[in-house]
Amino acid sequence: MDNFTKKWQDFHEGKLSKKEVIEFLNFLESDLGKSCYQKLLKATWAEEEEIKSVKKTQFSKAPSSKSHIDLPSTNDKDFFNRFYPSKIAAFKSIFKYAACLMALLMVFKTIDFWPDRLMQESKVEQEIVWLSKSNPQGIKSKILLPDSSWVYLNSGSEIKYPENFAINRQVILKGEAFFEVFSDKDHPFTVEASHIKTQVLGTSFNVNSLFPESVEIGLATGSLRILNGSSGEELILSPGEASNIPTGKEEMIKYNIDPKKIAPWKEGVLHFNDESFERVVKKLENWYGVEITIEGDIPKDKCNGDFQKNTYLTNVLKVLGHALNFNFDINKNQVTINTMNMNE
Repeated sequence: MDNFTKKWQDFHEGKLSKKEVIEFLNFLESDLGKSCYQKLLKATWAEEEEIKSVKKTQFSKAPSSKSHIDLPSTNDKDFFNRFYPSKIAAFKSIFKYAACLMALLMVFKTIDFWPDRLMQESKVEQEIVWLSKSNPQGIKSKILLPDSSWVYLNSGSEIKYPENFAINRQVILKGEAFFEVFSDKDHPFTVEASHIKTQVLGTSFNVNSLFPESVEIGLATGSLRILNGSSGEELILSPGEASNIPTGKEEMIKYNIDPKKIAPWKEGVLHFNDESFERVVKKLENWYGVEITIEGDIPKDKCNGDFQKNTYLTNVLKVLGHALNFNFDINKNQVTINTMNMNE
């Protein structure tokens, strides 16, 4: 038995290590490998034809009146083994792989991804090489991931993902992002933000960790599983549901939300929903890329409202200042809000 035939048998009997499998599959892709494969296939067919010829000679004199042919006796088998000892042994050792050989012919055009995938999967077990995309304050972007998923990355945010993302679909998020996940049942898509991990197969959802006090998650389509790393609790979201998960707390509560309002920021809409003045200031800094200083007391009223795409910061501050009774001054990227005379 030559080295190629022995390697082929070891491959199908699972005797090769992962490294040897990769090397063998790579060899099969080479011109020499394909030549060895063709020779083995031809040898298998030749052995089969010889045995058929022998059987035909032995049974050609069988009575025609019988409706079936009796199996050869023990003496007949001995006759075969005496006449063709090497041929029979060689054929028996190869024949059980004939079906595999034929199957391999059918998938040879698609075999290109086997070695690469095995090598990629082995890399997962080794040190992960991370890639990153980030936006400064005032800048938003749309990112296409290697698996064909889309990420709408908000300003002042960053994502990290593995170099071999196609088979290891995990994302680490700092800030806020909306995900449109390409469906792949074999490779779940996970997003880690602070102490919260979400896992999906194919869906669209928003994760907001811009504020240290909580992580907010809203689901637009599909289904979503949330894991609280602090408590180990899990929560399943359906479309039109969201959850605000406070940092350091175990409880996770979900509530209903209009899917159109899950991520208005990705359409350029600056949205305030019953938010404290501190969060409003943080959003404005992140949205416009400015630094805001407050002189005086912080307004206690909650803020609600939408500002459409490309609304100037000056106009936003005028509306808020009228509602909350404060003045402001803008000097390049420095903004001062004065609330000291707000009650006068």
